[in-house]
Amino acid sequence: MKIKLKYIIPMLMIIMTACTSSSCSKKTLQESSAVNNESTDSSSTAQVGGNFPEKINMEIERVKFDADVLAHSSENMKVKSYKVTVRKFDKEKIKENLLNGIEVAETINYEDEDSYSGTKEEYLSVSPTRIFFYKNLYMYVNHTFSLSEDNRNAELYMKDTDFDFASRDEAKELILKELDSLGARLGSDYFINMYSLDYETMKENEEVLDMDGGLDKSAYKSNWSSKDNCYYLCIRQSVNGVPVGYKYSDADENINEYNAPIQLLYSSSGIEFLNIDRIFDFSDKNEEVVLADMDKISACIAKKYNDILNEAKYSVNKLELHYICIKESETKYTVRPAWVVTMSQIGENTYNFQMIIDAQTAKEIIL
Repeated sequence: MKIKLKYIIPMLMIIMTACTSSSCSKKTLQESSAVNNESTDSSSTAQVGGNFPEKINMEIERVKFDADVLAHSSENMKVKSYKVTVRKFDKEKIKENLLNGIEVAETINYEDEDSYSGTKEEYLSVSPTRIFFYKNLYMYVNHTFSLSEDNRNAELYMKDTDFDFASRDEAKELILKELDSLGARLGSDYFINMYSLDYETMKENEEVLDMDGGLDKSAYKSNWSSKDNCYYLCIRQSVNGVPVGYKYSDADENINEYNAPIQLLYSSSGIEFLNIDRIFDFSDKNEEVVLADMDKISACIAKKYNDILNEAKYSVNKLELHYICIKESETKYTVRPAWVVTMSQIGENTYNFQMIIDAQTAKEIIL
């Protein structure tokens, strides 16, 4: 379901400025002791050669594990330890780059955030840690392409199509240079998921709803053409090959594609949309962290959901190692190696959710 962008932007800005209270900046560790349940396959979580298994297949009471294990660079069940700081953007540099050639009609300054509205519906909001920018094309693409769990249609778009204005590889290189110029340098360590949005598929899937839920065809794009072909990128930082996660915009603790910290739309005209919610800088503490074995991680998951007083059954689908940045205050974060566990409740009301477990202590992290 797509609603006009003019209704979405205020909600975005509310999220971006949400959680200023102290309760949003605390790290909580749920104490969850390990249990020694017999599984249907006791060898399914055995550590092979000091490494994590690639797959877990077993059941612990009402929790079934049929899960891929993505351990990335955690060789011999160890990872490096890091200090982390939030990078601060140069707001004048951002303005100079993104508003180049755009006639600004209105400027608003509020606390540490500056926003600019262009005469052709362009918009930029920038603070020391966040950038939100779009031009006219994005307003239409937003009605044709979705990564959100409620109305996702990203699978309609290809991940291997090159457009005439730049191949996928050429576009990635150009985009990384653009990010460098904005002070959002990623170096050589990152994860990119990239979609090729062709104008034919966008035209077929355009949908704009008014506030009453009816189609508003007056808001449709009058003419789609090959000039509208573009790439949509979801970018996540990584450190030593391990992806980075955190509570997005202080409001969403899930680690998903739809809330990747860097999202960008790129066409033959350059950046059409850019949303950056914090970039972290990491410094090596020259220490190694020994990670808990998978039996303890599995036990933590199973105990929590078997202790729930209902008849529901649960399925664990994936465990992926991340460096999770945990906010302690507006200016201070700590970083922990943690498993992002993707799960689902099985039954009539099936739904997906996540759990984050400290990879060293095998205790749940509540962001």
